[in-house]
Amino acid sequence: MNKTKSIPGLAFGFAVMLLVALTGQTVQAADTPQWFRGQLHCHTYWSDGRGLPEQAAAAYKQRGYQFLSITDHNRFAEDTNTWREVCTDEGPWPPKVSRANFDAYLQTFGKDRVDIKTANKSNGPVTSVRLKTYAEIKAGFEEPGKFILLPGIELTQQLNGMHVHMNCINLPLILPCVKGAGLVKTVKGPQTTSALIALNASEAAQAASEFKKPHVLMLNHPSWLYYDILPQNLIDRPEIRFFEVCNGGADYAPHPQALNYTEKFWDVINAFRRVQGHALLYGIGSDDAHFYDAQRINGCSGVGDAWIMVRAAALTPENLIAAMQRGDFYASCGVLLEEAAFTPADNTLRIKVQAEQGVNYRIHFITTKQGFDRTATAVLSPAEKGRPARTIPVYSDSIGRIAKTVEGTEAAYRLAADDLYVRARVESDSPSKTAPHFHPKVKMAWTQPYAAEGASFEPGRPSEPRRAR
Repeated sequence: MNKTKSIPGLAFGFAVMLLVALTGQTVQAADTPQWFRGQLHCHTYWSDGRGLPEQAAAAYKQRGYQFLSITDHNRFAEDTNTWREVCTDEGPWPPKVSRANFDAYLQTFGKDRVDIKTANKSNGPVTSVRLKTYAEIKAGFEEPGKFILLPGIELTQQLNGMHVHMNCINLPLILPCVKGAGLVKTVKGPQTTSALIALNASEAAQAASEFKKPHVLMLNHPSWLYYDILPQNLIDRPEIRFFEVCNGGADYAPHPQALNYTEKFWDVINAFRRVQGHALLYGIGSDDAHFYDAQRINGCSGVGDAWIMVRAAALTPENLIAAMQRGDFYASCGVLLEEAAFTPADNTLRIKVQAEQGVNYRIHFITTKQGFDRTATAVLSPAEKGRPARTIPVYSDSIGRIAKTVEGTEAAYRLAADDLYVRARVESDSPSKTAPHFHPKVKMAWTQPYAAEGASFEPGRPSEPRRAR
């Protein structure tokens, strides 16, 4: 039995992609894992995106992505009679179909491939366009072995002013918790954020059981709108296995003295999960794309900023999700890896970068030690730019420490006896495509955290945050 938890073979995967691009043929050796590039967070006119579903699918397919999930807010594209009026401009949120975007749509796809109707109103004739369903987009864009679509939805809720956004992937339905709601569902009552997350997870698991389909449920942009999700919320809910470590579209205003880095959030959760005997949390990179027009597609909330690379035996939802559930993937906002392999036999994580000419790299190995300081200081993050004040727990520097740094493209780290886990962050000196708040200014990649098999540690919970003086 091969017990290596490995993400090797990127060169082979890209060679296959190149061959496919040149010949149009799909090449896949039987049971040979390959790298597949995917996006699990983007929006269209079904909710608040600024593009028709075809424009979103085409944008990713043309850029070499191999799997995509369109995740509109509280909407699953299944109604075959949903129309949007074409307006002079997109106007305030949620956006309308602008004339410029509609004209670009017609030019790209042709009048014979879109559904249009015209009605006479008091201000003259009004054109409307029908939004294509998930099934129609799937039929029009999928190519087995080369590009597939996975159904998705962004569960979008607000509880006591706090936003809870979670993407549910590979379930073709609207979960009961948001069914019939607007683009944001206001949840009322004495419920807590952790309890709301648990409800979402329970309903997703129930639907997966009924459909007999694997699924991914991920917590989106935890610091949006203004530190709305705190580490304790995911320490309380170990059934949540995925979150966004990098989001190319979430723009918010962090307070510099508070928990202002998403990776710290990640390490706090994994430190406490590890000592409590729970599964580690995995990190996902996402565009959160809303823009597909030429003027905005390369900026914040555009296409191609952050993604995941999944190592799977075949390009199918089942294989992709199985690989993600075992942590066989990494997140990126520009850096690609040839290898990221953790070997339980020697508890060593090895990294090799697919280097770009003229770019320098630094590989950090990050861990938390057994016996870390479990206390936190409560820091008031004041109201800013219309956002309410927040009390933020700031955790000890003993959580998420850099244990080793290597300048170059290859490095390895062996777990020490008191390491709870290890993960790697690979930094380049190449500027990132976009840099909103909580987004790195340089291109990076993040491996998943790995832990020694069979190790046990003293259980415990976070201490109640003490007030900063």
